[in-house]
Amino acid sequence: MKKNFRLMLASIILIVSVSLLVWGYSTNPRETRIQSVDSSVMQLP
Repeated sequence: MKKNFRLMLASIILIVSVSLLVWGYSTNPRETRIQSVDSSVMQLP
């Protein structure tokens, strides 16, 4: 009984950790934002 419970708990922890590892290494979509800045804003007073 205890051995089956420990084996089941270990397999659940292994499945969760592997899924989090795969999720962490998966590529995220990259976003690029282009914002135009007026040249009068970039000048110092």
